[in-house]
Amino acid sequence: MNRSVWKYTDAAKLYQVDGWGGGYFSVNGSGNVEAVSDAESPIDLKLLCDKLADRGLHPPLLLRFSDILKRRMQQIHRRFSRAIEEAEYGGNYYGVYPIKVNQQYQVVEEIVEFGAGLHWGLEAGSKPELYATLAMLDDVEGIIVCNGYKDQGFIELALVGLKLGKRVFIVVEKPNELDLILSTAKRIGVDPLIGLRCGLATTSNGFWDGSGGDMSKFGLSASELLEAINKLSAAGMLAALKLLHFHIGSQVPEVRRIKEAMQEAAHYYVEARRLGAPIEFMDVGGGLGVNYDGSISNSISSVDYSLQEYANCIVWTMKEVCDEQRLSEPHIISESGRALVAHHSVLIVDTLGVASRTSEQPPAEPDAASPVQLRRLWETLSELDQIPPREALHDAVSLRQDVNRLFSLGHASLVERALADDIYWHLVTLIMHRLDGKEISQIMPELNLQAADRYFCNFSVFQSLPDAWAIGQIFPVMPIHRLNEKPARQGILVDITCDSDGNIQRFPLKHGISQTLPLHAKRPGEQYLLGIFLIGAYQEILGDLHNLFGDTHAVHIRMDGANYEMEQIMEGESVAGVLDHVQFHESFLIGRMQRQVRSARNAGRLSTEESEAFLNFYQQGLKGYTYLEEEESPHLT
Repeated sequence: MNRSVWKYTDAAKLYQVDGWGGGYFSVNGSGNVEAVSDAESPIDLKLLCDKLADRGLHPPLLLRFSDILKRRMQQIHRRFSRAIEEAEYGGNYYGVYPIKVNQQYQVVEEIVEFGAGLHWGLEAGSKPELYATLAMLDDVEGIIVCNGYKDQGFIELALVGLKLGKRVFIVVEKPNELDLILSTAKRIGVDPLIGLRCGLATTSNGFWDGSGGDMSKFGLSASELLEAINKLSAAGMLAALKLLHFHIGSQVPEVRRIKEAMQEAAHYYVEARRLGAPIEFMDVGGGLGVNYDGSISNSISSVDYSLQEYANCIVWTMKEVCDEQRLSEPHIISESGRALVAHHSVLIVDTLGVASRTSEQPPAEPDAASPVQLRRLWETLSELDQIPPREALHDAVSLRQDVNRLFSLGHASLVERALADDIYWHLVTLIMHRLDGKEISQIMPELNLQAADRYFCNFSVFQSLPDAWAIGQIFPVMPIHRLNEKPARQGILVDITCDSDGNIQRFPLKHGISQTLPLHAKRPGEQYLLGIFLIGAYQEILGDLHNLFGDTHAVHIRMDGANYEMEQIMEGESVAGVLDHVQFHESFLIGRMQRQVRSARNAGRLSTEESEAFLNFYQQGLKGYTYLEEEESPHLT
């Protein structure tokens, strides 16, 4: 067998699809990425994008796969159900979705729909979120958990939910909330369902480790929790205390941290029961992580446990402590928002162009009148076969800098500076052909990144991947087609914002995190589409309007037998819509432009026809997509 022949299976290994894909994504024999659900036929992402293009929808495109969301929900519930059955655990499992993770109506609607048979609930961390959850959750068996800081209006709304027959738990985050809950409940005439958030000493590691420990923003200390229980007892309201809650982080990489947190929380449960509190629910918060880098390790962008191991850890730890203390086990609630929704959303971006620094084309030889540093740089290139790569590269870097300094002093021409660049990058190209990535990193760690091609992509990092910019979160990125071809280039992704931070320079690959991404050369006149995966959690709601790039087109796809249906298509924000966010109203802008056009026409700078054409062009442009367009963009003629 000829091992040198590149196959689509090699691409799947290179981009670590089996690691981060979680069984939801794969590479097919056509060399395209496909989304996989429980249905018979996977969905080819490239063919899906072609169909959307026929409808006039072009990248950037946000694809939401409803069946992946449904399958993920079912898997979480099944893993907990299995753990409960095997442990002979006395309580039930209830999933709760914190809508802050992705508050888009279509996403919440599907979670409510898919979760009805599983009694999946919702979590609200603010008053607006509670208004949404109360209206959305019809299932009276589903649980609503109210976290976050609360005022009287928030508490009144939660208590109204109880009057509607819903199970609404008001979780006390800080001591002064309890008095407000009790007084408001008495005034309205309803018995509240109260929870207490335990401020655990246990902490996580990673980006969100501040959710636990002494520096946590939320939760009651041991003394505050004890005081709250005593206050409820003194008020004759201890029977209202039904829930304990903790949360040590949105993404917990290590299972040992989860076990430590569960052991601590379980003993809070034991002590609360000893004090007479009839606790029925233990809300373990979020923390179930996503394997963003595909490594299945305790790195901050991965997890070192499976979904089943996570469920087992929570159930068995709680079971063991309760058995030791001869207490009945509470029902378990988890708020696994990130793990629930991350996989179901994919961003598709198009490559607009590529800027390459390395060059296969031999440069011209400098003439005798050129600066000596430029001629020595040429000699280094000419004698590359006789010079060790490390020495040649170091000499080339130094000599190129010398030529740049001469240019700044006016002693070298622009032609000579450009030639120095050409010689240097050709030398780098030849060295990189002769060495592997490890050897290059040993000689000059930054060289791979410096020599990488810049793939200009039609999207905004700040709008679509804010965590990549803000905290360095890793997201899987790969071409969604041409995967039967071996990628011959190394690149980084840069967006179309006017900001140097608008790039992606960390990619999960089979050998670890790389500063560059293996990519194919862009063919003239052809699209080159890239997929950015696992972006369903937080990215949409945290995205901002930097450079006034708005929401992208979004499409909900649902399987229908062996076929699929584009169930909902939400067109991306228009220029006028985004401008309206910052108080530039469309009518105001058009009115001002009409006055300017009228003035230009009166001054003879524009004809009547030109005036009408320009105003039409301007008004049509306001209706257009904020991202770069081709056929659909308005033209003056």
